[in-house]
Amino acid sequence: MSVAEKVGIINPEEKRLDGIAMTGEEFRKKIGEYEKYWDPYEEEYRLKFKSKNRFYNVKSRLRIIARATDEDKLILIQGIKQEGGLVAMSGDKVSDATALRMANVGLSMGSGCTVAKENADLVILDNDFHSINNAIMWGRMIFDNVRKFMQFQLTINISLCLIVILSSMTLGNSPFNVI
Repeated sequence: MSVAEKVGIINPEEKRLDGIAMTGEEFRKKIGEYEKYWDPYEEEYRLKFKSKNRFYNVKSRLRIIARATDEDKLILIQGIKQEGGLVAMSGDKVSDATALRMANVGLSMGSGCTVAKENADLVILDNDFHSINNAIMWGRMIFDNVRKFMQFQLTINISLCLIVILSSMTLGNSPFNVI
């Protein structure tokens, strides 16, 4: 709890609330029973909760899971994805490989094992969580810049095509040449 407070995951007021932090065993008890089945269309395992409300109530308050097994991580990732949410997961062990692959964005640290790095979408070379924040910021900035560039290119190309078509129809030749 103190590490989560220092990192900024929770604030001091949330530290006293019930359900903010729990162990993996407590998490499984609180969400209740579930059924795991193979979805051939998505080509991954899916979960069917006997009580969806119990899972969503736990998930809405949960910030920290301590001593989580790989099964706990898979339950949480699949539950959030089935609700329509996006999941970023960091891991560095062999047991995290499946969860890294199932998450929308899998992050692995540089000191992690090779299996985790191969299954991750993004490998952070140093072991600093601040680097994850920087990678996300740069990724968003690059995405925004590519979107702006594509919008500019489409606008220019549409304008150019309209000018060429209209001038060819009225003047009989194109106003643009190679030069």
